[in-house]
Amino acid sequence: MSVPPRKIALLLLLPLVALIYFLAAYFSYYRGDYDAPPALDIQFQEIVQPASIQPSFSEVPQTHEGMLLVDGSHRNDFDQPEISAFLAKVSSRGYDIQLMGEPRAFGGFRRLDLNDRTELLERTLRQANSLAVMVPQEPYSREEVDLVEKFIAKGGRLLLIGDPTRNHQINTLAEPFGLTFQPGYLYNTIEYDLNFRNIFVRDFRPDVITQGLSQISFYAGGAITSASPGLAYTDGNTRSSVVERIEPFFPIVKGGNGQVLGIGDLTFLVPPQNAILDNDRLISNIANFLTNGERVFDLGDFPHFLTDDVEILLGRSALFDQGTAAKTLLSGFQIDARIVGSEDITQDTVYLGLYQDASDVAQYLEVAGIRVDETLRTPFTLALDKEETGLVLLHQGVDRNVLIILGDSEDSIEELVEQLESNEFQSGLVSDFVGVYRTP
Repeated sequence: MSVPPRKIALLLLLPLVALIYFLAAYFSYYRGDYDAPPALDIQFQEIVQPASIQPSFSEVPQTHEGMLLVDGSHRNDFDQPEISAFLAKVSSRGYDIQLMGEPRAFGGFRRLDLNDRTELLERTLRQANSLAVMVPQEPYSREEVDLVEKFIAKGGRLLLIGDPTRNHQINTLAEPFGLTFQPGYLYNTIEYDLNFRNIFVRDFRPDVITQGLSQISFYAGGAITSASPGLAYTDGNTRSSVVERIEPFFPIVKGGNGQVLGIGDLTFLVPPQNAILDNDRLISNIANFLTNGERVFDLGDFPHFLTDDVEILLGRSALFDQGTAAKTLLSGFQIDARIVGSEDITQDTVYLGLYQDASDVAQYLEVAGIRVDETLRTPFTLALDKEETGLVLLHQGVDRNVLIILGDSEDSIEELVEQLESNEFQSGLVSDFVGVYRTP
């Protein structure tokens, strides 16, 4: 079948029309060169940053020896990357960091049996200088609270962090120290950072925690009540989702005679919020608080009152096997110990001897009020028959610690070393620095 001549003409005409339009546009709008617009001359000082961005905070922190214990044993509702910036600040101050608990592969922490959890807390608090507890989902038991209270009484420091957007049982630990984390979140519909729940805090009371702060931002802040004055408080436009009246709210407070710090927000630790306004400086101040304490270690904290380099002194050569057992015990705690023949008064020392050797350490026994003659007498016990008994004494000097282990026989010394290893020695403590034991 043949194509009509008229259709052939139309098919040839269409490409011709398209070519004409293309050439017309080309010569009308493109001249073969390009003139860039003139560059704007903006001075550096004229550049205005967004309100929530501040120049980075630089510091040269002081370093101290110690350890921060981070609780993860109460199914705490945070992931480790969320607190990475905070942990880096603590580490830069020379502190070791130990996470207490079992992280799950997909976030959070595994549930632990109460007895296992209590035993873990007791064991790890012995070596800690400070403790951080963030959004625990499991409540603290009375026994656990007692352990933390003893830790605070020894000069340990405690950081408590709650978050109104996450389930937590923080008050089970906070209330014994006079702090109560309130339900509900803080908000401000007049002035905020991107969202009315992203509040600014600009009013601070003088403290090491608030030093150098002019403005911080919380992205899920809650209020805390305390018997002590709050360290940071909100303005008249900031309200609580559960309190109708207008009043100042305190998202940062202290308790426990200044040894306990409570903060009603977790988000300011989380990158990138940690770099907003003065949040980074606040985190540095918190790290200083946790690493500048004066934690006291006593006999119940064995062996963490000893340095990493210890000498073992024997009252007689017959105790060599017991000295070797003590050396092995200390090595399990990464403490380098060696058996020596004479005392070096510049070194931490563990002394093993029989009661007949007590004259070697008479100066330490006398200071503690302990007498070893026909009987064993201490300020905390009645006179005891020395047969099948043992004594453990911690003498703390200005520059060194001396741990003294005395017994009526070689078997008694062996039993005492075994009790130190198994933690059974705790049951024989009659004071913070003296333990008296039956060693059948």
